[in-house]
Amino acid sequence: MELQVFLKGNKEPIIYKGDRIDVLDFEMNGVKYKQIRYFRKGFSKSELVEESIVNKMIRKE
Repeated sequence: MELQVFLKGNKEPIIYKGDRIDVLDFEMNGVKYKQIRYFRKGFSKSELVEESIVNKMIRKE
């Protein structure tokens, strides 16, 4: 599974790859984020991306 995240001001996407990818809405101190959790070979990593700078997200199987 692959998730491409296009950010404002960047032509190339940030690519996340893993067995499973979860995208959650998260708010901290009044700022909205997208929490991207990706799982690979039993391990998981998580990143926060500010929602206001995300143009679009494309999920590929």
